Amino acid sequence: MPSYSSHKFYKDWRYSLAKDFTSPFGEPVKYARDGFRTWGSERYMIPFSGSPNGASVNSDKSLIAIAWKEDIHIYETANFTQVLVLRGHVSPIEGFDFHTKDPKLLVSAASGFRPGSAPREPTIIFWNLDDEKDNPMLDEKIISKIAGEAAETAIRSLQKEDPRLNLSPGDEKSLSTTIEPAITNTVKIRGAASRKSLIGRLQDGFQSHIFSPSGSYLIYMPGERPRSNGNDVWDIKIYSMVTHEDIFTLSGHSDAMMWIGFSPDESMIATVSWDRTMRIWDAKNGDQKYMFKTANQNWTGGFSPNSKKFAGTCGDGTLYVYSMIDGTTLVQHKPETGRGWLRALSWSADSQAVAVGGGHGGGPGLLFLYNLVENKVTQQRVLSTDACQVEPEIRRMMGSYLECNAVKFVDGGRKVVTLISGDGGFETYDVETWEKWRFARPGVDLLPKEIGADEDGAGNGMGEEIAHGGYMTTIWEDEKRKTVLIASMDSDGVRIWDLPMSR
Repeated sequence: MPSYSSHKFYKDWRYSLAKDFTSPFGEPVKYARDGFRTWGSERYMIPFSGSPNGASVNSDKSLIAIAWKEDIHIYETANFTQVLVLRGHVSPIEGFDFHTKDPKLLVSAASGFRPGSAPREPTIIFWNLDDEKDNPMLDEKIISKIAGEAAETAIRSLQKEDPRLNLSPGDEKSLSTTIEPAITNTVKIRGAASRKSLIGRLQDGFQSHIFSPSGSYLIYMPGERPRSNGNDVWDIKIYSMVTHEDIFTLSGHSDAMMWIGFSPDESMIATVSWDRTMRIWDAKNGDQKYMFKTANQNWTGGFSPNSKKFAGTCGDGTLYVYSMIDGTTLVQHKPETGRGWLRALSWSADSQAVAVGGGHGGGPGLLFLYNLVENKVTQQRVLSTDACQVEPEIRRMMGSYLECNAVKFVDGGRKVVTLISGDGGFETYDVETWEKWRFARPGVDLLPKEIGADEDGAGNGMGEEIAHGGYMTTIWEDEKRKTVLIASMDSDGVRIWDLPMSR
C-alpha cells in the first residue's frame, strides 16, 4: 500500500460533492449572491506563526480569547485589535472558556508538562480581565532585557575564572536563549500563584461545555489525566462559582471523557465517554439518572434546547437520541454511508432536528440533518474525492482526511454552519431560503457557474507554501450588526468570516 501524508493531501485535494442539500422541490441548493469566498476575502485576519489552540467569545460578544501556545491573547470584536495577553501557564493551553454570564471572567487549563522542564501539576487558572489589566505580568521586552543582562554577567564571570573559559559566539547565544525561558517561567509561576486556581483539567473538545448555562457551576476533572483505553477512574468534579468549592463528584466512567455539559434548564449533566456509555446525572446531587450503553467508543453529545432529549454519537457511526423524561431510546440511526466517526452535533432551536457532522471511514465530510418529527434524515451533504487528480488507490485514502468536525445551528435555527477539516473550509446552509455559503482555501474549488465562474472553473493551482485550514472554530452571533461571525483556527492564524442574519 502506498504511503500518504496530510502534507500531500493538502496539495492534492480538490473540492467536489457526492451529495448535497436540496430544496423542498428537489433542486440542488444554490450559492447565495455572496456565497463563495476564498482566503483573502475574510472580514479580519489575526496572524499567528502556526495554528492557535482554540478561541472563545465572551458573554456580551465584545471580546474573543485566542489560545496561542502557553498564553491567551484577548482581542476586542469591533475591529479585532489586541487588548491584553494572559500569561501564567508554562505549557500549552489545553482547555479554556469565558464564563457564561461574566464577560470579564475566563478559565484556562494546561497539563504542566513541557519537554526539557520539570513536570508540574495540571492547573486551572481563573482570570479576571480587569485585574489583569491593572496588574499585568512583566512585559516580554523587559524579561528579554533582564535575560540579556544576566547572560552578559554570566559570560564575564566565566571569562574571569582560572582557567579562563573561552566562549564562542554560539555558546554565548545559547546561554542567553536558555536564561530567558527560565526567567519567563519563573515570572509566570509566581504570577499564577496569586490567582485563584485548581489542580485539574478542563474538557472543551467536541463542543463540550465548561460552565453551566447560568455560570453558577464549573465542570472539571481533578488531578493528572488517567490512561485511555484502560480501566482507570475518570471522575468529574462540579465546582460552585458562588462558594468556590467542589459540591460533588460524578464517578463511574472508566475511559476518556469526550463530551461533558449541563442541560439548558440546569437540572441534568451529561457525560459521553470512550467506555461505551453515555450517562445522565442529577445536577442537584450528582446521582446517576440514566446510563446508556453503546457498542463502541462515544464521541460527542448535546441536550435539546427544551432539555427533554439528549443526543449522542458512537464510534461505529450511530446517532442516538434519548428521552430525558423516561430514558427511552427515540432514535438509533446509522448513516447509509456506513461506519464512521460522528464527532460534531448541534440541536435546532425548536428541539426538532439535530445536525451531525462526521467522517473518517464513513462518507468523507459527512453532514446530515435528522428530523425527529419525521424520524428520518431530511438533508445530507457528502464530499467526493473524484475531482482529485491522483491514482484511484490514493483517492480512496484521501477520504479519511475529510471530516465535518464542528457544526452549529445559528440565526434562530435557520442556518447551519460546519467546519470541514482537511478541506480547510466552512459551509453554511440556509434551510429557509435554500441558499449556501462557502469559505474556502485558494486553489481547492472549481468555481460554480452561478457565481460567475467561466466554463472551466478557476483556482486550480496551489502554491507550495500555502497555509492549510485547522480543526477548530468558534461561531457566534452579533445581534447589533445582525451578523453571524465565524473564527477559523488556520495554520497561519485566525480568519474571521461573516454571514448575514435574517432575523
